[in-house]
Parts: sequence; structure tokens; C-alpha cells
Amino acid sequence: MKEQLNVLAAMQKLDDKIGQYRVLQEVLPKQLNEINERVEQATIDLLAGETEKAEINKQQRAQEGEIKTHQEQIQKYGNQLSAIKTNKEYKALNSEIAYLKDKISEIESQLLVLMDAETEVKARIVGYKNALAEAEANKKAKEGDLKAQIETLEEKVESTRAERNKLAVTLPVALIKRYGNMIKNKGNQALAYTHDGSCGGCGFVIRQQMRIELQLREKVVYCENCGRILLNPFEEDSPEAK
Repeated sequence: MKEQLNVLAAMQKLDDKIGQYRVLQEVLPKQLNEINERVEQATIDLLAGETEKAEINKQQRAQEGEIKTHQEQIQKYGNQLSAIKTNKEYKALNSEIAYLKDKISEIESQLLVLMDAETEVKARIVGYKNALAEAEANKKAKEGDLKAQIETLEEKVESTRAERNKLAVTLPVALIKRYGNMIKNKGNQALAYTHDGSCGGCGFVIRQQMRIELQLREKVVYCENCGRILLNPFEEDSPEAK
């Protein structure tokens, strides 16, 4: 019986490894997706910043063109002043010149706002470029290793399962069936080590008679609360039991 208990303990260790591999099979693809998403988001941010800057520059060119048009019109009106013969026409032309100068002043104020906006978006673009470079460097450093780990995980699961099954065939069928059901229904933990007189799986306090049976190791002892196989820690297993 002691040999069977040792086999059960070894099987649980292998199932613990399988559980760890299964966790990695969920975690590693998420990490890979996060790496790719950071690159994609940094690319989107940079494109958005450059698009915003292009739109600001377009507005600047349009307003600079408008100022030039107004200046040319002012010069044209100025040249016409000397040819005007009536005071009424003179005042009207001067009024139009003053209006165009006001428009130029208004546009120049708008240009100053656009210049500030351009300065701000340029600073953000620098940040976006740095973020993209960092995300791409992180992808280059980690993507290959993560993909390699993901590809080998199923092989590790299968080889570990085969190792566990090789041990399982040495045990009674009824015991293996119960072990398998608990692996399935008890969070991959069919076997629990005792800890301070309690079940390490659920914390249930173990009766004195069962404690004696656990010390003798002459039968399989099950927790009266959670149904897991109970074992006192082996000396070599004490770190795992903790």
C-alpha cells in the first residue's frame, strides 16, 4: 500500500505540471496578443497624430493663401486711390481696405492658434513614435520565444500525461477512476497533503483515528469533507506540501 500511495503522490505531481501547462496555454497567447495589440495601437496613435498634423497644415496653407489674396486686393485698391476723383469713392475704397486689413488680422490670430496646435501635436507625434519603437522592440524580443513556448506546450502536456498514465496502470482500476474523477471535479487536485492536522485541500480538521491511519500508510485515506486522497507529507515532498 505504501508503494501505491507513493504512486498516487507522483501522479499528482505530474497532474500539477499538466495544470501549469494548461494555465500557460491560456496565458501565453494572451501575452502574445497584448504584444501585437500594443504595436497596433501605437501605429494607430501615430497615424492619427500625423493625420491631425496634416489637417492643421492644410488649414494653415488655406489661411496663408487667404491672407495673400487679401494683401493683393489691398495693393490693388491702394493703386486705385490716386485715380479716384470723388470723396465718396475715396472713402468707400478706404473702407474696403480697412475691412481687408481687419480680416488679415483676424486670420493671423487664427494662424497663431494653429501654430500652437501644431506644436502640441508634433510633441505627441514624438511620443507616439517612441511608443511604437518600444512596442516593436518588445515584440521582436518576446514574440519568437512566446510562439515557441505555445507550440511546445501541447507536446509537454501529452508527454506528461503519458508519464502519469504509465504510473496509473500499476494501481487498481477503482482507485484510478476515483482519482480521475477528483482531478476533474476538484480543481486538478485529487490528492492533498495534511497540514497542521487538517486537509490541505479544504482545511477540514482530521479525526484522531484518521491521523493514525495516515501515519501507518496501510490504506488509502480520504478527506471526510472534500473526498480528496489524504497523505502526510513525505520528507522529500515537504517543500511541495508547504
